[in-house]
Amino acid sequence: MTQQIDLFVGIDNDYNTHLGKLAQEVFDWAEATFPDRTDTSMYLKMYGEVAEMIESGGHPSEVADMFILLLDYAKRQKIDIVSAVIDKLNVNRRRQWTTDRNGVNSHVK
Repeated sequence: MTQQIDLFVGIDNDYNTHLGKLAQEVFDWAEATFPDRTDTSMYLKMYGEVAEMIESGGHPSEVADMFILLLDYAKRQKIDIVSAVIDKLNVNRRRQWTTDRNGVNSHVK
């Protein structure tokens, strides 16, 4: 059985982490550069960036584009991304997983 992550015990929000500070930096840049962005426009941009990431074979700059969009989206939604990732990873660790014939992994429902 795997243990849950407890590296961030005592951190009350993601602003106290490197990732939280990076998310704030991304958000501040996006607010100044794209002040009229909406959830819908961000979803559409994410779709496009996923395609670019696939086409590039996972080039680091394309992966970074996706990460920037996700950090900005989380910050706009007031999601503490560090806590959300830790919580979700802990849920995923307790799940049973299966792999389909295409190599796609999904949890057993």
